[in-house]
Amino acid sequence: MKNVGRILFPALFLFVLGCGGGGQTTTGGTAGGGGEPALPAGYGLIKIDIHQESTGAPIVGPRTLAPNGSLPAADNVRIAARLVKTQTVEILDDNGFPMVPPEFVEITSEVFRKIIDVGLPPPGPVSIAVPAADGYTVEVLSSASGGIDSIGNPIRIMLKYGKISGLSVIAGASTPATITANPIASGLKITPPDNVIAGSKYFVPVTIDNVPLSKSFYFQQFVDNSLNSPPSGIFVDNKSTLFFTPAFTAQSLTTAPGQGFWDLYFQGLFFIDGSWQSDTDKFNFWKQWIFYYPNPNAGYADPLLKTKLYPLGTVTIIVNLSPSR
Repeated sequence: MKNVGRILFPALFLFVLGCGGGGQTTTGGTAGGGGEPALPAGYGLIKIDIHQESTGAPIVGPRTLAPNGSLPAADNVRIAARLVKTQTVEILDDNGFPMVPPEFVEITSEVFRKIIDVGLPPPGPVSIAVPAADGYTVEVLSSASGGIDSIGNPIRIMLKYGKISGLSVIAGASTPATITANPIASGLKITPPDNVIAGSKYFVPVTIDNVPLSKSFYFQQFVDNSLNSPPSGIFVDNKSTLFFTPAFTAQSLTTAPGQGFWDLYFQGLFFIDGSWQSDTDKFNFWKQWIFYYPNPNAGYADPLLKTKLYPLGTVTIIVNLSPSR
C-alpha cells in the first residue's frame, strides 16, 4: 500500500496551517481611506479599485460592477483571493517510508483562500493582505439585496462576476488587480426544445461556464392561459444537477387556445458555488445567494425562455361493415 506525503512548499503551508485539506476561508481586509493594514512578515497586498456607475451605462475601462441597462445597481461586492498550487509529493509505503525506488505524484489544490465583502460604493481602494506568492487568482462577485427569506436571513441576488489569474504578490508591497466583471447570465446557457407535445417527455440542457454558480439548481416550467398572459403558476418543479439534463413530462392537454398551441415557459433558480463561503456566512449560506434566469422582477430585462406546447389530438375512426350474408 502507498501513502502520499507532502514534501514541497513547506513555507507556504505555514500560512494555511489548520486549514483541513488546503483551502483557508478568512474574512477581513481594509477599505481605503483609513490607512493600509499592518502586514505580517511575508505578506503583501492585493489592491482593487471598485467603480459603480449610477446612470445604468457601464464605466469605460476595467472593474465595472455597474448596471449595464438590464441589471439593477449592485450594493455589495464579494471578493475572493485564491492560491492554487501544483505540488510534487512523494509516495510513502504503509510504514511511512519512501518507496524504493522513489515514486512521486503531482497534486493540484487550493492552498489559500481569503473572502471579504465590501459595500458599494466603497470609501476607496480595497486592500487584501495575503501571503506573498506567485499565481494568485482574484475574483469579484457583485450583488443586490433581495430582501429576507422566511426565517429572516438576508438574500442576495447575484449580478456580475469577473476574475484575473496569475497575480504575483511581493512581501511588503502592493499588487494592483485589474478585473472586468460581466453579467452572470453571460456564463449560463439554457436550451429549450423547439416544440413540445402534451404528455411527452422532453429535455432542457443547461450549461454553466466560468461563473460561480453551484452544480445543483432548480428548474421549473410554466404554462400560460389562452390569452397569452404571464405564467400563472408552477407547472412542474424539477431539481437537477449538471450531471443530468433536466427532464420533464408535459401535461396531457387535449384542448388548445385560439392560436393552436400553448406557450410553455422555463425558469431556473441557481445558487452560489460552495467555494464562496466566508467565515461570517451562516449554515446553508448558499440559500442566501441566488440567481434567477429569467428574472421576472422589475429592473431586469431578461428575455423569456419559452417554446410551443401542442395539445394531444384525437382521431375519429368510422368503420362501416357491410351487411352480413
